[in-house]
Amino acid sequence: MSKMQMLMFAVGIAVVAILFYNFITSVGLSQQAETIAISNAKLIADQLNNDLLCSDKFTSIPDRLTYGMLNDPLFYDLEFSRQPGGIAADTGQEFNNLIVRVTEHKSSATAKKTSLAAKIVTSDAKFVLVDPTFIFETSDIGASYKENKNESITIYPRAASKSSTITNTPNAFVALKEVKDGLKTMYIIPCSTEGEPNNCVRNVLRLGCHLLKISGNATADSLVPSCFNISTNVTDNYVPSKTCSANGLCTITSTGTYTVSSKTYTLKDCACLFNESTWPVACPGGGS
Repeated sequence: MSKMQMLMFAVGIAVVAILFYNFITSVGLSQQAETIAISNAKLIADQLNNDLLCSDKFTSIPDRLTYGMLNDPLFYDLEFSRQPGGIAADTGQEFNNLIVRVTEHKSSATAKKTSLAAKIVTSDAKFVLVDPTFIFETSDIGASYKENKNESITIYPRAASKSSTITNTPNAFVALKEVKDGLKTMYIIPCSTEGEPNNCVRNVLRLGCHLLKISGNATADSLVPSCFNISTNVTDNYVPSKTCSANGLCTITSTGTYTVSSKTYTLKDCACLFNESTWPVACPGGGS
């Protein structure tokens, strides 16, 4: 075999090896992405399919996929989007779809994303998607809830583990089902396992406070809806310190205490615990 033939043979072997490596990498990434999409879709479906009137579960999300011999990282987004699912011909029952999709993360918001895996959850429930900005408690609750107008939301779990970012960036979510007057609703509530203790449970209460507020007929002692009242879900919770000035302006400090929850929360408690542009009642000793 001549030197030229040997060179061509070596080049051919290298090309085959590269193609094979790329193929194995692609398969490995697809399998990891598929696992994330399936597991999160199943978690949501399990809550929807049980017989409970209130059902919730939270899950944290790995911050990366890995590939290659050195486990190189590939960062991704976990996206939730809702679509009408149509009407069953035999029963006339209306269905909705929730699409759980894993896409390659892009630093530019306008860059085209590559979809790695997707799963669909179909249910007669209404899907409510809360924007990830919800976990920054300096923002108004309603701005993230948007009165159930979010058609899609995106969680970028890598941001939560980057030291240069605020630790309350979401890397988890709560799937909460509520059945009220025979109507089923599934809430997807972003939260953080890197931030304050029990942020995921606290966010459930925070959304419940907002829903109580916009119900239109709440008084100071009205109870947060039972599916959102954290005293029904945890035995101890993190209560942040809150100070109010003489003019009624309140700030939530970065420190707080653990307390054993032995009561249900009211609208009055909500006004003491959370920022909102307007509460219809005041926090005792001050108000937000």
